[in-house]
Amino acid sequence: MLTPVFPEWTTAWSHLGLWLSLWDQDGVQAASGGAGLPFWDSLLRHSVRFRERLGELARQTRESDLIVTNLDSTGGIMVAVVPLVHRQRFYGAVLACGFNSEFLDEEAFARFCSQHQLDRLVFAKLSDGLPIIEPGQFKALGRILCYQMQSLHGQALQDSDIDQLTANLAQTYEELNLIYRISAGMNALAGPVSHLEQVCRELVGATPMESVVAILEPNGITGDRPTVIRAGPVAASDEELFKLCNQIRGNGVPAGAAHVINHVRQNTQFAWASAWLRQLGFYDLARKDKVFGALLAINRTDGQDFGSCEIQLFSTIAERSASFLETLRLYDDLEHMFLGMLHALVNSIDAKDPYTCGHSQRVAWLSRYIAELAGLSEAKCRRVYLAGLLHDIGKIGVPETVLRKTGRLTNQEYEEIKRHPAIGARILRNVHEVEDIIPGVLHHHERLDGRGYPAGLKGADVPFLGRVIGLADSFDAITTNRTYRPAQHVQVAAAEIRRCAGTQFDPGLAEILLQQDLQALYARMTEFGQQSIRAQAGGQFAGLLGGKL
Repeated sequence: MLTPVFPEWTTAWSHLGLWLSLWDQDGVQAASGGAGLPFWDSLLRHSVRFRERLGELARQTRESDLIVTNLDSTGGIMVAVVPLVHRQRFYGAVLACGFNSEFLDEEAFARFCSQHQLDRLVFAKLSDGLPIIEPGQFKALGRILCYQMQSLHGQALQDSDIDQLTANLAQTYEELNLIYRISAGMNALAGPVSHLEQVCRELVGATPMESVVAILEPNGITGDRPTVIRAGPVAASDEELFKLCNQIRGNGVPAGAAHVINHVRQNTQFAWASAWLRQLGFYDLARKDKVFGALLAINRTDGQDFGSCEIQLFSTIAERSASFLETLRLYDDLEHMFLGMLHALVNSIDAKDPYTCGHSQRVAWLSRYIAELAGLSEAKCRRVYLAGLLHDIGKIGVPETVLRKTGRLTNQEYEEIKRHPAIGARILRNVHEVEDIIPGVLHHHERLDGRGYPAGLKGADVPFLGRVIGLADSFDAITTNRTYRPAQHVQVAAAEIRRCAGTQFDPGLAEILLQQDLQALYARMTEFGQQSIRAQAGGQFAGLLGGKL
């Protein structure tokens, strides 16, 4: 710990005639400095015996306090050995060397040069003028040096501990912030793919992980094929990633536990992946007996091994993701059940009028399709679908005699029909989960020219949901059989929509609908309506979730 600043501390001692050197716990020199550098540096270079003796003295201090001794039998060089111990751990030693008066004796100096195999004339010149320290004075300096160096060493270790603690706190903050950001993005509307895209992206950005890959199994949430999500450079194909996951699972890795291989290229089992795989972290995204996929950390940017900190963070986020995927599955099951109940309810209402059987499902499908063409998000399109599905729920309050009447309606009967949007809104107003779609149910018979019902809204005052559902409702009404007339051709419906664009219909929505292949659109819409009837008969509603196209 003293190495970076050790040369600065030697300056004051050099004025007293001491040369200081720093040695580690293995007796290896780490740094030096002080008075008479040319002499001592040359001595270090040319005398193996000198280096070995200093290393031996450094190691001997492991269980001792200050040692003051002669370097060798010549007695001309004295050495003070200061052990560096902190919290009962030995870190090394500081050695202080100096000359005493015996070094002035020519015979003693000659013996010293002979023992160390030195050129006497060269070293005599190098030692000329170096300070002489008496033994008593040297011991006193040694005690002061011991106190100072041990104090400085303790302070350096404390500073290092503080720096390490600060770094750990900063890293912990970043990790907690990462977990918070990912947790904040966990909502059912985001979906599993969007969530895992964020997980992979955040892990690559905040850790030394070079690449992170998420694999979603086909489990009813993500479709019929595995979905691969990548962040960072991954040279492997999807098939190779599938093979890697299956191979690790085949080794008996328990679900819910991280599996780390830091030296993949030394493992012959993965020789086939050696071109792109160096280090691997693996976590099965599973809850209980349900496996949703896997999360893989592939390689480190610095080539080091995956350590406990990275794997702990990786495991924490993977565990949260597995819980989130389980929640999504449960939410998906609930939504299937909820929509199944709604389809059953809507079918029972449509059944009051055999001419409109499947009408609500077709309007829901087409409303969602128009919303997608208009650029709405997936989440909003799902709400448009739900609004379309429930747009006629108020007909439950309209007498069947009126709904089934084949002739012209009287004014009173027409007023009964006009009540169904308000009845529908009243039915839904206390259901918190669908309160956002009530404007579509209440205002799908409004017109831009203000001649609609029930509120006679005009222009921009007509809610967007009402405009979308009103357009879809009219298209289906024109192209299907009614009690008062047979179904019309889609071209008739197109002409009517074009004629009423700007008065009855939103001109922008009308235009994007008319740009489509209406004959193909009609066929798909009709098939969806028939599918809903078959699902009602068989009690199977899962395929109708969200009216997916």
